[in-house]
Amino acid sequence: MENSIEKLKRIKVDALYGKKKHFNAADRNERNHYKIGVPLIIINVLTGSVLFFVLTDGVNNWVKFIPLVLAFVAALLSGFQTYLNYQQKVEGHRRIGNRYLASMKKCDRLQGYFADKSITNEEFIKKMEIIALEIDDINQEAESYPTNGNDYELAKKGIESGEEHYTESELNI
Repeated sequence: MENSIEKLKRIKVDALYGKKKHFNAADRNERNHYKIGVPLIIINVLTGSVLFFVLTDGVNNWVKFIPLVLAFVAALLSGFQTYLNYQQKVEGHRRIGNRYLASMKKCDRLQGYFADKSITNEEFIKKMEIIALEIDDINQEAESYPTNGNDYELAKKGIESGEEHYTESELNI
């Protein structure tokens, strides 16, 4: 059963890293959503207000082009926000992160049951296979919400710096 325990431990650690990197990706996408959305709102309010008309009425120099440039920038930002769909990405990454977290907790409980000799070897293997299938399903869903190397590195640093409370033996496979 030592090999099976090690396999369960690997599933648990993979789920931990998967959870962390998808939550990091969600945070990154949410920041990008706000970086585009807030200026977009401000520019739309400014270009849509009568104030610009009043300020540029009768002006014959470059100032009269400010509303035009801002309207163009607002249209670009709006297009980017629609095309990139950050809010949907945030929700998807968080959903996947939460699914990894649930699987990680199942692994943890299963390790406890086995250590306490509360389940048989056959029950252990059966439950571990169910968790492995769940992880496969999560991995397939995660293909629609890719992460990047920075998300992984941030997850690794977070785990190593103690954001997650796991012993060294739990994290070393």
